[in-house]
Amino acid sequence: MTESLLKKLCCPIDKHDLDIDIINEGEEGEILEALLSCAECGRYFPVIYGIPILIPDEYRDESMEKPLLKKWGYELTEGEDSELPLLEEKSGE
Repeated sequence: MTESLLKKLCCPIDKHDLDIDIINEGEEGEILEALLSCAECGRYFPVIYGIPILIPDEYRDESMEKPLLKKWGYELTEGEDSELPLLEEKSGE
């Protein structure tokens, strides 16, 4: 994923801007691993192998995402309005 693509993305749920925490960059600044998050609704969306995973809650599998988030230093908390747990602050910060 490139910076120019990032500028075109928004939260698929509420259409607000996404914040990014870049975990791993490749050559020429390509974003390989990152965590996109929406400050408005609190949802998170991983970027894996340069591909942003922007899918609705009902199609996501927490058991697949949790190990990756833990590796990146994040923890999940239960969301009030969503079946999908929301992101807590990065652990250790």
